[in-house]
Amino acid sequence: MDTASRARLRVMARALLGSVPEADGAVRTAERVLAPYGPGPRTRRGPGPVPDPGPSPEAVLARVCLGRLRAREARRTDPWDPWSGVSDAPDPTPAERLVLVLHDDFGVPYEELAPALERAPAAVRQIGARARARARGTEEMPAPDPVRLGAAVEAVLAAARDGDTAALRALLDPDAVLRADPGAVRGGVRPAHGAPAVARVLAARAPLGRPVLVNGAPGLVAAPDAVYRFTAPAGPITSIDVLADPSHVNRLAITP
Repeated sequence: MDTASRARLRVMARALLGSVPEADGAVRTAERVLAPYGPGPRTRRGPGPVPDPGPSPEAVLARVCLGRLRAREARRTDPWDPWSGVSDAPDPTPAERLVLVLHDDFGVPYEELAPALERAPAAVRQIGARARARARGTEEMPAPDPVRLGAAVEAVLAAARDGDTAALRALLDPDAVLRADPGAVRGGVRPAHGAPAVARVLAARAPLGRPVLVNGAPGLVAAPDAVYRFTAPAGPITSIDVLADPSHVNRLAITP
């Protein structure tokens, strides 16, 4: 990798991760991944079989930084509190941050970000649109579909009771997040990010849950007297808020 390419990756990584040592480590990891492909342009030219040019440096860096952002999210000890007054919404998810920084600030095409996010380019474009709208405070969520959400919650409960973490993962968006208020954390519920981590929390906590309506939307109540609110705007479950603080729970309309 030439000096100019390395410098560009370093600027991208620092914008994504915020930490100079962590960004430099991400660039070194990307260089190790790219080393077997050698220098030069990474596009296929001419007919017939040609050597695999490998992924672009930006695509490799995106995957490396996404892993670091997800690991950072999983280690958070200050879960988002929807009534804290600090912010109207949680921070951008790692996927949203990746798109906002690499596409909007550095012009990396959606097609190069798609493999890192394991999404189609059109889905990556939607992630960016949603993140931009939320950053402007103008996000328009799709109209709730209680029937579809109710079916998803029932499926979560059934899979948790069977101990089927694979089925739980299939119900979750790959970038799903589980947030817990301080009361839920004191009860042993830990925030989680990414479908595998969220599925493990649900497998441990949801088997004894009972279905309820939370402000008219399907949800669960499970030990320790925690309310699970689900968000699934257009398909899989994207977020779960676990609320156990009386000051939070008392504001909810919970019915069987």
